[in-house]
Amino acid sequence: MKQAMIAGLSFVLGLAGATKIVRAQPGNQQRQQTEQSTQAQQQSTQAAPKVKVGTNLKAKAAAPAPSASAQNVTKKSTIGKGAASVQVAQPSSFWTEAMDVDDDGNVETSDFLYDAAKGVLYTYREDDFSCPDGKPESGGILEALYTEGNKEGKPVGSGWYIVDLNAGQCRAQKSGTYGCKFDAMGNPTGCGLATINYATGEINVVMAR
Repeated sequence: MKQAMIAGLSFVLGLAGATKIVRAQPGNQQRQQTEQSTQAQQQSTQAAPKVKVGTNLKAKAAAPAPSASAQNVTKKSTIGKGAASVQVAQPSSFWTEAMDVDDDGNVETSDFLYDAAKGVLYTYREDDFSCPDGKPESGGILEALYTEGNKEGKPVGSGWYIVDLNAGQCRAQKSGTYGCKFDAMGNPTGCGLATINYATGEINVVMAR
């Protein structure tokens, strides 16, 4: 009788132990998924290119109009190429202008598109940029700067930029658009894998937490 009670107790304890193991598994899986998600976010942040927002470009956001030397002045609804492009709701002022947009001492030829309805000045160029590790790369750069009276209430000269990267460029784990948001001084405030939010003219950035 005593042996039967001991055997029964052992069986019950064994079930309890098994139950604890089963209940622990979902927590482990959730923790592992969180770690994988954080790692992916960190990798996307590390891949974001470095693009300098130059003095002339910030000044253009304060006065978003073509200069006397601008060319190809017309109306368009799109600017950029491929994934590094944006479409606005209605035809807006478009022009091409040569200026030093990143304070590197060189004059770059850039396209400009001013969406007066949202208060956003877009600019696109083919140019060099740096990876976070300092390695030089080149490609299409799309930037957006908020102008006076923009609908989002953002500081004039703040905005964002994106670059369309292939897998391996800047150690990107996968192809896509990577970029940064920046303040009115041009300082980055959040970088990572980025997608354009057409409702606001802003970008959504996957940042490491």
